[in-house]
Amino acid sequence: MANSTTNPPLSSSSSLGGGLIEVAALTALIGSTTAEALVLGNKGAAGLVWGTMSVFGSLSVIRACIAATTPDWLRETLGVRSKETDTAVGLSLRLDDRVFKFRSRVGGAVGIACKVITEESPSGTKISMVSHSDIYAFDQYTLDKIEVLPETWQTDFFHTYILSQDAYFKERNAKIAWSDWIGILASLFKIVEVTVLWRNKALVLCLISGSCWLFFFVAAITIQIFGLSREFAENGEIDIIAGQLPTPIKFGGKHKILLGAPQNVRHSIYWRTAWGLGSVACTATVIASYMTVGNQSGRVFVTWTGFQIFWLGLRSVFYHFAAGTENIFHHPVLHGRSWKGLSSSMKARIRHLVFALSKYQMHVHPRGHYCYLEDERSMENLHDIVSEYPLSPTEIGDGSVDLSVKAVIGDTMLSSAAWILGSKMTGLDLYDSCIVILDIKGSSIALPSARVLTDLPPPRSPDVEVGTEPQFPPRGGSNRGQDTAWWYWIPCKDGLWLQVHSQDMVTLGPRRASVVSDEQVTKKLKSGDLFISISEVSHVKQIVHHSAAGCELLKSLLH
Repeated sequence: MANSTTNPPLSSSSSLGGGLIEVAALTALIGSTTAEALVLGNKGAAGLVWGTMSVFGSLSVIRACIAATTPDWLRETLGVRSKETDTAVGLSLRLDDRVFKFRSRVGGAVGIACKVITEESPSGTKISMVSHSDIYAFDQYTLDKIEVLPETWQTDFFHTYILSQDAYFKERNAKIAWSDWIGILASLFKIVEVTVLWRNKALVLCLISGSCWLFFFVAAITIQIFGLSREFAENGEIDIIAGQLPTPIKFGGKHKILLGAPQNVRHSIYWRTAWGLGSVACTATVIASYMTVGNQSGRVFVTWTGFQIFWLGLRSVFYHFAAGTENIFHHPVLHGRSWKGLSSSMKARIRHLVFALSKYQMHVHPRGHYCYLEDERSMENLHDIVSEYPLSPTEIGDGSVDLSVKAVIGDTMLSSAAWILGSKMTGLDLYDSCIVILDIKGSSIALPSARVLTDLPPPRSPDVEVGTEPQFPPRGGSNRGQDTAWWYWIPCKDGLWLQVHSQDMVTLGPRRASVVSDEQVTKKLKSGDLFISISEVSHVKQIVHHSAAGCELLKSLLH
């Protein structure tokens, strides 16, 4: 009888342990928001370990770790994207071909970013590396810097802001770093739970609880040692355009340009490694804990559960008092600059933003990104600009000219420069504009020109009442991606043009152009064979006029 009163039967302890699953289900949401915010780094590296101190809220921790470590282009597809993850790490896609098809799944872009690494040299500051991306959700850390900027409207003159820190940010950083160390070391109280479970001979449960804590403890220390807990990273900056971005068929709106924003430290490989391995550690801990607790005595169950509740309470206390990374602690100083007030290195960074915006427009262009693979991403060749190709009498007599096309600057580059510089010209105004750069006897000339993308017209109705009038589709339409070609008209003197087209969407290199007159251009356009929006040479001249205006804008970015 004495034994029966002191040692509960196995069925009693099993039911008690099994009841933990019901308790866990009821408490899964208790502290889950706090745990998720902590493990995502909203309170620095110390939050990693405190977010996982209690098993309660582990499901949210696992989901957050999986979401944060999942590549941005895959997060929406897997259904793990959330507001909390966007706030912590944002959502951006590299402006390259590999993630092109995923852009339609994440909505419209809210900004463009260029990650910049600079190095000092005797001749000045040099940009050593640049990567471009379009932003679909700014992390809160970056958004805090953007929100303090005044907005610039599309037709306003160019204006940008350069971010720098106040004179005391290092001292403030040091104080917050000490607070983070205290928070990390305070988690050593977890050893008390491990020790108590060990003395109660719950060796497996002791190892399960201790192992998960130890992993995140080591991860937090590693991140803290490398100076990636919070605030400014020293390994690069971000230049940003945020606002209502233009597209080839949509007028851009108000925007903000910020140079020198710090990179979010949570984009580093250390944070992503901690989240990736941490999701495995947390999942294994939750499963192993529930399987093990069911085989423990009632005393061990109560002890273990009590510790989980205790850590849950301390986690909330830590969350309340710990300094957050979403606030601007260092009160950054913003320096407004016009174009003339920028240094040469800062002007180069603005040009990179123009390139990035141009690449973004290529990705969302109705014509398709594949039509712009040859377009120039640089302004280096834009020097000797002429309005007409210098035709010789012999070339006029032959009716053809052998050209060497060195580069083509397309409508996306022109419209991006126009928008950033505050021009009233829109993407549709510059839709068929371009600058053709030719190599003539070892030197380059740049000619504002016109180009259109042709395609085979869709099948016509056999009904004779419909007729066979030429078709002129409006600008902004798509194409089938087959049998397409670029047709160019390069202006010459005395109402003559060089007419040249691509072969298999290849324009660069040797090309043979025909010398045609205004009348011949109109005749070709009116035939409807090209299936384009323009129908006479006056339209081509207007396009060339817009190309010349866009060329002047690009030229202004070089000085």
